Amino acid sequence: MQEQLINFVMYIIYIPIVIIIHELGHALFVVLFGKEVREIQLGFGEDLFRIKKFVVKRSMGWSVGYCSWENIDSLAWYKKLLIFLGGIILNLLTATLVWIFGDVQYADWYRAFIVVSYFIAVINLFPFKSNITKIDSDGLQCIKLLNSMKQGN
Repeated sequence: MQEQLINFVMYIIYIPIVIIIHELGHALFVVLFGKEVREIQLGFGEDLFRIKKFVVKRSMGWSVGYCSWENIDSLAWYKKLLIFLGGIILNLLTATLVWIFGDVQYADWYRAFIVVSYFIAVINLFPFKSNITKIDSDGLQCIKLLNSMKQGN
């Protein structure tokens, strides 16, 4: 019973960490391609606290994040695609590195991080628009980009 409680607590702790890593993945590619990151946020609603461009919001239990950046319309399509997939890429990369290089004796502590990271990565591949935040998923942004290319826009 105690082990199950520890696992549950670890999932709760790791969700906001994985969300932040995800948003930093988007920001990484934005900066890499010479654009400016305006804000990285965890949660939605009113500001709880802010440190430069990072802000924690009061709502959504910190299970949602968002990265805003300056206009990327001038970038090549593949750079936009990498920006949209940046969070997924960084989630998969960090989880895989922890899985490969993690010390087995501490596996009970980092197993939840790996599971949550892969889960967040896979969920963000699905094309959907959040009813609560009104934001397109990474998968939906990719589909819209590819469709606009197909139509010649």
